[in-house]
Amino acid sequence: MLTVPAFVWRGGFVGRALIVGAAVGSVLGVLAWLDSGFWISGVIVLVVVGTVYGIWMARRMARYWPAAQRLSGAERVAVVRATRAGEPIDAPRLAEAAGDYRRGVRDAAEAARPFRWLLPVVLIVAAASAVWDAVFGSVGNAVASVIYLTALVMEVAWWPKRQAQLLAQVDQACG
Repeated sequence: MLTVPAFVWRGGFVGRALIVGAAVGSVLGVLAWLDSGFWISGVIVLVVVGTVYGIWMARRMARYWPAAQRLSGAERVAVVRATRAGEPIDAPRLAEAAGDYRRGVRDAAEAARPFRWLLPVVLIVAAASAVWDAVFGSVGNAVASVIYLTALVMEVAWWPKRQAQLLAQVDQACG
């Protein structure tokens, strides 16, 4: 939920599922196409992963911030944008929604914490795969592996600091 940009909150459940699913499915579909060399595998990944991930993330978003359904799309975007920027909200109804959003963001971050240990393991496997693909694979295999590896390095090195900053800003906005 913390990684979802404010504009995604403008739509309802279906809109959020479509936006998030299309974004994630497209990126992973392109990587699957690069890795396999077959465009059909990219389309399959786009459809399957996009559908599953979009629905899963929209359900998580609704579960962690149930008060969002009582707000209009523009109000949800305003609350998320201001809260993530650390700006207090003056309107009492929106301030209450910001507090609920803060709880949801905190709960989502806490729920993900037990899985952080897995990232260095996956990073080691991704590095080994990138080396293997660079030596024995096609150019597409190597490019896809380097992109996966770069994303994982960012997840391990950059994201914890950014997450702490976002959580601090959310606390500041609601404090």
